[in-house]
Amino acid sequence: MELCSISHPSPNFDARDIPVEFLILHYTAVDLQGTLDILSSTECGVSAHLVIDLDGTVYELVPCLNGVAHRAWHAGVSRWQGKEAFNDFALGIELVNYNGNIFPFTDEQYKALREVIQQLQKHYPNLNDPERILGHEQIAGFRGKADPGCCFDWGRLFTENYSDLPQPVREPVCPKELQASLEKLQPFEPADREQRALFWQRVSELTETSVRLIQQVTSPRS
Repeated sequence: MELCSISHPSPNFDARDIPVEFLILHYTAVDLQGTLDILSSTECGVSAHLVIDLDGTVYELVPCLNGVAHRAWHAGVSRWQGKEAFNDFALGIELVNYNGNIFPFTDEQYKALREVIQQLQKHYPNLNDPERILGHEQIAGFRGKADPGCCFDWGRLFTENYSDLPQPVREPVCPKELQASLEKLQPFEPADREQRALFWQRVSELTETSVRLIQQVTSPRS
């Protein structure tokens, strides 16, 4: 059975095929509508291949599900184990979540992610290796990227999708002390949808700034 998805094309991509070597997971920092607006805005100039909403609905913004993947703009400056510029060879999935270091992901999102991975594995053999599934924080934590975050259950993802293989270690870059401080902001979120989305977007910006500074202080210097 083919994965059921909704097409929502983004103008922010390069119309050239890329080899798919990795899959990168992100959180959106805004709600679904804000996510689709941002990833469809030429002014913002960012995109992802897929978006998975809280209810598990999958949106395809840049082609990838049918065996031909174009280059989306989701990874930015990135590096991992000697590789750089992950936009050139990685798919990006955005999971709708205001901040994955504060809010848990839904069962529906994990189920949809499983279906997505199964679909992608049909076309991209590299994704049969769990080592090829990374978070944005693994490839860009050095510049403050902290997604999918502390609340993402990597053990569940690997158990559900790679039960017969060793599970890679995926440590969050957001320290527990920072996570605890961020959680204290929940009572202050506005009731209005747009204001609430803006509030959490600003909190995610604060998260990135804090993580980047911590990385600069704690990372070994050459």
